[in-house]
Amino acid sequence: MKQAYLLTAAGALAALAAATPASAAPSAASVYEAGRCIVDSDRRIAASLLRNLPLDSRPADLSGLRGGRASGCNPGPGVPAMVMRGALAQELFLRDFRSFGVEPRNPDRLVNLNLPVQTYGAVGSSAPGDLYRWSDCVVRNDTANTERLLRSRVGSSEEANAISGLQSYMTACIAADSQLSVRSSELRSVIAQSAYYSMYRYWLGDLRTARSER
Repeated sequence: MKQAYLLTAAGALAALAAATPASAAPSAASVYEAGRCIVDSDRRIAASLLRNLPLDSRPADLSGLRGGRASGCNPGPGVPAMVMRGALAQELFLRDFRSFGVEPRNPDRLVNLNLPVQTYGAVGSSAPGDLYRWSDCVVRNDTANTERLLRSRVGSSEEANAISGLQSYMTACIAADSQLSVRSSELRSVIAQSAYYSMYRYWLGDLRTARSER
Protein backbone atom coordinates (compact mmCIF):
# COMPACT_ATOMS: atom_id res chain seq x y z
CA MET A 1 0.00 0.00 0.00
CA LYS A 2 1.12 3.52 -0.74
CA GLN A 3 0.31 6.27 1.71
CA ALA A 4 -1.07 9.61 0.63
CA TYR A 5 -1.80 12.73 2.60
CA LEU A 6 -4.75 15.10 2.44
CA LEU A 7 -3.92 18.52 3.85
CA THR A 8 -6.23 21.45 4.44
CA ALA A 9 -5.75 25.02 5.60
CA ALA A 10 -7.75 24.12 8.71
CA GLY A 11 -4.85 22.01 9.89
CA ALA A 12 -5.90 18.41 9.19
CA LEU A 13 -3.25 15.95 8.10
CA ALA A 14 -5.06 12.77 7.18
CA ALA A 15 -3.33 9.63 6.02
CA LEU A 16 -5.13 8.01 3.11
CA ALA A 17 -4.64 4.48 1.82
CA ALA A 18 -4.13 3.99 -1.89
CA ALA A 19 -3.82 0.55 -3.44
CA THR A 20 -0.59 -0.25 -5.25
CA PRO A 21 -1.03 -1.87 -8.69
CA ALA A 22 0.45 -5.30 -9.26
CA SER A 23 2.83 -3.83 -11.84
CA ALA A 24 4.02 -1.14 -9.46
CA ALA A 25 7.07 1.00 -10.05
CA PRO A 26 10.14 0.39 -7.87
CA SER A 27 9.67 1.31 -4.22
CA ALA A 28 10.52 4.81 -3.06
CA ALA A 29 13.30 3.38 -0.90
CA SER A 30 14.94 1.71 -3.90
CA VAL A 31 14.66 4.92 -5.95
CA TYR A 32 16.34 6.94 -3.21
CA GLU A 33 19.10 4.37 -3.04
CA ALA A 34 19.45 4.66 -6.81
CA GLY A 35 19.71 8.44 -6.45
CA ARG A 36 22.56 8.03 -3.98
CA CYS A 37 24.26 5.60 -6.35
CA ILE A 38 23.92 7.92 -9.36
CA VAL A 39 25.32 10.96 -7.54
CA ASP A 40 28.15 8.85 -6.12
CA SER A 41 28.99 7.33 -9.52
CA ASP A 42 28.51 10.24 -11.91
CA ARG A 43 27.58 13.68 -10.63
CA ARG A 44 27.45 15.00 -14.20
CA ILE A 45 24.63 12.63 -15.20
CA ALA A 46 22.82 13.36 -11.91
CA ALA A 47 22.84 17.08 -12.74
CA SER A 48 21.71 16.33 -16.31
CA LEU A 49 18.75 14.30 -15.06
CA LEU A 50 17.68 17.11 -12.74
CA ARG A 51 17.84 19.58 -15.61
CA ASN A 52 15.81 17.38 -17.95
CA LEU A 53 13.37 15.21 -16.00
CA PRO A 54 9.82 16.65 -15.83
CA LEU A 55 8.55 18.07 -12.56
CA ASP A 56 5.53 15.76 -12.47
CA SER A 57 5.11 12.00 -12.04
CA ARG A 58 5.43 10.90 -15.65
CA PRO A 59 7.81 7.92 -16.03
CA ALA A 60 11.42 9.05 -15.84
CA ASP A 61 13.60 8.60 -18.92
CA LEU A 62 16.75 7.03 -17.47
CA SER A 63 18.22 5.94 -20.80
CA GLY A 64 21.12 8.32 -20.22
CA LEU A 65 22.45 5.96 -17.55
CA ARG A 66 23.24 3.25 -20.11
CA GLY A 67 26.90 2.59 -20.74
CA GLY A 68 28.10 5.17 -18.26
CA ARG A 69 29.59 5.03 -14.80
CA ALA A 70 26.10 5.06 -13.28
CA SER A 71 24.72 2.29 -15.50
CA GLY A 72 24.40 -0.07 -12.55
CA CYS A 73 22.30 2.41 -10.60
CA ASN A 74 19.12 2.18 -12.67
CA PRO A 75 16.25 1.24 -10.31
CA GLY A 76 14.17 -0.26 -13.13
CA PRO A 77 11.29 0.84 -15.36
CA GLY A 78 8.33 2.92 -14.30
CA VAL A 79 10.07 5.27 -11.88
CA PRO A 80 8.04 8.50 -11.50
CA ALA A 81 10.16 11.45 -12.57
CA MET A 82 9.18 13.43 -9.48
CA VAL A 83 10.44 10.70 -7.13
CA MET A 84 13.68 10.31 -9.08
CA ARG A 85 14.24 14.06 -8.92
CA GLY A 86 13.72 14.00 -5.16
CA ALA A 87 16.21 11.18 -4.69
CA LEU A 88 18.87 13.05 -6.64
CA ALA A 89 18.16 16.39 -4.96
CA GLN A 90 18.28 14.86 -1.47
CA GLU A 91 21.67 13.28 -2.09
CA LEU A 92 23.05 16.48 -3.61
CA PHE A 93 21.76 18.52 -0.66
CA LEU A 94 23.52 16.25 1.83
CA ARG A 95 26.74 16.37 -0.19
CA ASP A 96 26.80 19.99 -1.36
CA PHE A 97 25.42 21.75 1.72
CA ARG A 98 25.52 19.15 4.52
CA SER A 99 23.04 21.31 6.46
CA PHE A 100 21.00 24.51 6.21
CA GLY A 101 23.06 27.66 6.74
CA VAL A 102 26.35 25.91 6.02
CA GLU A 103 28.51 27.24 3.21
CA PRO A 104 28.51 24.86 0.22
CA ARG A 105 31.56 22.68 -0.23
CA ASN A 106 32.04 23.74 -3.84
CA PRO A 107 29.85 26.67 -4.94
CA ASP A 108 30.94 26.30 -8.57
CA ARG A 109 29.34 22.86 -8.80
CA LEU A 110 25.87 23.73 -7.53
CA VAL A 111 22.95 22.65 -9.71
CA ASN A 112 20.20 25.10 -10.68
CA LEU A 113 16.94 23.14 -10.33
CA ASN A 114 14.96 26.08 -11.72
CA LEU A 115 11.84 25.21 -9.72
CA PRO A 116 8.66 27.24 -9.36
CA VAL A 117 9.04 29.17 -6.11
CA GLN A 118 6.58 30.62 -3.66
CA THR A 119 5.31 34.16 -3.98
CA TYR A 120 3.89 35.82 -0.88
CA GLY A 121 0.80 34.07 0.47
CA ALA A 122 -0.46 30.50 0.69
CA VAL A 123 -0.88 28.06 -2.19
CA GLY A 124 -4.25 26.73 -3.24
CA SER A 125 -4.04 23.77 -5.63
CA SER A 126 -2.30 20.44 -6.24
CA ALA A 127 -0.99 21.24 -9.73
CA PRO A 128 2.72 20.37 -10.05
CA GLY A 129 3.79 24.03 -10.14
CA ASP A 130 1.75 24.90 -7.08
CA LEU A 131 2.99 21.78 -5.29
CA TYR A 132 6.55 23.06 -5.63
CA ARG A 133 5.54 26.56 -4.54
CA TRP A 134 3.87 25.02 -1.50
CA SER A 135 6.97 22.98 -0.60
CA ASP A 136 9.14 26.08 -1.02
CA CYS A 137 6.96 27.80 1.58
CA VAL A 138 7.20 24.82 3.96
CA VAL A 139 10.98 24.44 3.63
CA ARG A 140 11.77 28.12 4.11
CA ASN A 141 9.65 28.23 7.26
CA ASP A 142 10.89 25.00 8.89
CA THR A 143 14.45 24.08 7.97
CA ALA A 144 14.93 21.97 11.11
CA ASN A 145 12.20 19.44 10.35
CA THR A 146 13.03 19.59 6.64
CA GLU A 147 16.56 18.45 7.44
CA ARG A 148 15.22 15.75 9.77
CA LEU A 149 13.16 14.45 6.87
CA LEU A 150 16.08 14.41 4.43
CA ARG A 151 18.27 12.54 6.89
CA SER A 152 15.63 9.91 7.71
CA ARG A 153 15.28 6.55 6.02
CA VAL A 154 12.46 6.29 3.50
CA GLY A 155 9.43 4.65 5.09
CA SER A 156 10.86 4.78 8.61
CA SER A 157 9.34 6.07 11.84
CA GLU A 158 11.90 8.88 11.69
CA GLU A 159 10.44 9.93 8.34
CA ALA A 160 6.90 9.89 9.78
CA ASN A 161 8.01 11.95 12.79
CA ALA A 162 9.69 14.53 10.57
CA ILE A 163 6.54 14.82 8.44
CA SER A 164 4.48 15.30 11.59
CA GLY A 165 6.92 17.99 12.67
CA LEU A 166 6.36 19.83 9.40
CA GLN A 167 2.58 19.70 9.73
CA SER A 168 2.01 23.21 11.06
CA TYR A 169 3.68 24.80 8.04
CA MET A 170 2.35 22.18 5.64
CA THR A 171 -1.12 23.44 6.53
CA ALA A 172 -0.23 27.12 6.98
CA CYS A 173 1.16 27.23 3.43
CA ILE A 174 -2.21 26.17 1.97
CA ALA A 175 -4.69 28.90 1.09
CA ALA A 176 -7.92 29.13 3.08
CA ASP A 177 -10.73 26.84 1.90
CA SER A 178 -8.26 24.83 -0.18
CA GLN A 179 -6.85 21.36 0.14
CA LEU A 180 -3.90 19.47 -1.23
CA SER A 181 -3.40 15.75 -1.66
CA VAL A 182 0.07 14.31 -2.10
CA ARG A 183 1.61 10.84 -1.94
CA SER A 184 4.28 10.33 0.72
CA SER A 185 6.96 9.72 -1.94
CA GLU A 186 5.98 12.94 -3.73
CA LEU A 187 5.96 14.85 -0.45
CA ARG A 188 9.53 13.84 0.33
CA SER A 189 10.54 14.61 -3.25
CA VAL A 190 9.22 18.16 -3.42
CA ILE A 191 10.62 18.93 0.04
CA ALA A 192 14.06 17.60 -0.98
CA GLN A 193 14.08 19.58 -4.21
CA SER A 194 12.93 22.77 -2.51
CA ALA A 195 15.55 22.32 0.22
CA TYR A 196 18.33 22.15 -2.35
CA TYR A 197 16.94 24.99 -4.44
CA SER A 198 16.42 27.30 -1.46
CA MET A 199 20.06 26.86 -0.46
CA TYR A 200 21.18 27.32 -4.07
CA ARG A 201 19.26 30.59 -4.27
CA TYR A 202 20.53 31.71 -0.88
CA TRP A 203 24.18 31.30 -1.77
CA LEU A 204 23.65 33.03 -5.12
CA GLY A 205 22.03 35.96 -3.31
CA ASP A 206 18.65 35.40 -4.96
CA LEU A 207 16.57 34.34 -1.96
CA ARG A 208 14.31 36.96 -0.46
CA THR A 209 12.08 36.61 2.57
CA ALA A 210 8.34 36.26 2.08
CA ARG A 211 7.84 39.72 3.61
CA SER A 212 10.12 41.35 1.00
CA GLU A 213 8.23 39.64 -1.81
CA ARG A 214 4.94 41.43 -1.14
